[in-house]
Amino acid sequence: MRTLNTRVASIGAVIMLAAMLAACGGSSSSGSNKTPADANDLSKVACPLSALPKSGPKVKISLWYGNQQGKNKSVMEEIADSYNALQDRVQVTASDQGQDYDAMLSKYTRAMQGGQIPNVLFADSTHSQFLVDSGTIIPGGACAKQGAVPGDRMYPVVRSFYTLDGAYIPGSVNMTANLVYFNQVSFVKAHMDPKSPGTLAQMHDDAKKMKAAGIPKMKWPVSMVVSSAFFNAFLTGIGQDVVDHDNGHQGHATKATFDSPAAVKLLKDLKSMYDDGSIAKISNTPGQLNQYLNVAQEKSAMVLESSAAATTVEAFLGGGLTEKDLKEGGLGGLAPGAKIVAGIGEMPGIEKPGQVPVLGGAYFVTNGGSKAQQAAAMDFIRYPNELPQQTKWLIEGSYLSGNESVIEQPEVKKFFATTLAGKALEVAAEQMAAVPADHPGPIVGPFDQYDKIVQSMVESVLFNGAEPAGARRKAEAQVTAALKKYNSDNGF
Repeated sequence: MRTLNTRVASIGAVIMLAAMLAACGGSSSSGSNKTPADANDLSKVACPLSALPKSGPKVKISLWYGNQQGKNKSVMEEIADSYNALQDRVQVTASDQGQDYDAMLSKYTRAMQGGQIPNVLFADSTHSQFLVDSGTIIPGGACAKQGAVPGDRMYPVVRSFYTLDGAYIPGSVNMTANLVYFNQVSFVKAHMDPKSPGTLAQMHDDAKKMKAAGIPKMKWPVSMVVSSAFFNAFLTGIGQDVVDHDNGHQGHATKATFDSPAAVKLLKDLKSMYDDGSIAKISNTPGQLNQYLNVAQEKSAMVLESSAAATTVEAFLGGGLTEKDLKEGGLGGLAPGAKIVAGIGEMPGIEKPGQVPVLGGAYFVTNGGSKAQQAAAMDFIRYPNELPQQTKWLIEGSYLSGNESVIEQPEVKKFFATTLAGKALEVAAEQMAAVPADHPGPIVGPFDQYDKIVQSMVESVLFNGAEPAGARRKAEAQVTAALKKYNSDNGF
């Protein structure tokens, strides 16, 4: 059993790790009367719902979110607004805290130092261990019996990923899965069947055939943002852990474990694809759009991206953007009505398609504020967990639900059958349902350090010609050092 340090003032290493992230402005609006989690067993934390006043002024709570743009941002705020209008006990104020999750987490960490954290935080799945270790989270599973957090129809892999220290941690989850989006026209021009590649090797083979076919405009058959997420996904798909202790699920990870022939071969295979021009060079920067633009402009035929991009891809690849839309969005180079017939496929894997880890964002209830605010925060969580809101997130916000019941809703079935975005999300949901519960993906306390190190490793191999085995050894040593320092500084 893991021992948590629940005193916010004494988690100096956690503060330092998050302080390395990009800062963003603003302020929180919660009080500082905390109810710390049980230091030895989060499953013993009591549900706070009974502390919600039955009458009197509305209890005011704050919701912080980041990394939500366009329709996602609208859905986030519409759900908060509709909750406020439907009841008279709680008032939620939702506020955007940054263009990415790291910026928001940096601000949250600074707020912890002052005891002024928000009541609800919408954060990335990769930050789950950090949030548990901070001692600021009330597990959503504490209110499962009260119906605030449903568990009977949850995907097994989702429950597995988010269960830490004996408790189900988030209040509500929004899932994503990697997919391949492709232009069927490019395949036809290369005299190939217009179907998605099932494996990384097949994708490379398809790319070489397209280059050999001399398709006009085609420069790089594959567009893929270089990120640690794909490295994690490829290895998780074949059951390869990237850190010890069952990828961090059976205790805090103490060392990196990607010292394997599979990891080195993956880096060599990706390097080969970059060296022969099969994949475009696209760095992982916030707001990156080149991966889409390459396909929309017929410079590429395939793009590996998240299912959360489904509505964006539908607009870009389906010719649904007007010249005015393009100019206003800074996308003047994209020709409206490009010759695209979009196709959707499962994420190509090392061995077979569809092998993906748990990814996405989640609402976390914090122990900031008064008892009444903690209760109000959990009462709010009940609302986005209801089927209508889960359906709204899927259809309008391109987020999968952790609840299997959502895909059975009539409007969701219609969405799947009649739209490109719906088809993409249907494939993503099928992938999620098939992921083994014992391979949900890594949980790492100092994930932001892990992410930067792995990102640098992959970039050094692909962009700078580093030797894969040596780059892998260097990164593994750096990750192991970061894990040991994190655990030592925080008493794990």
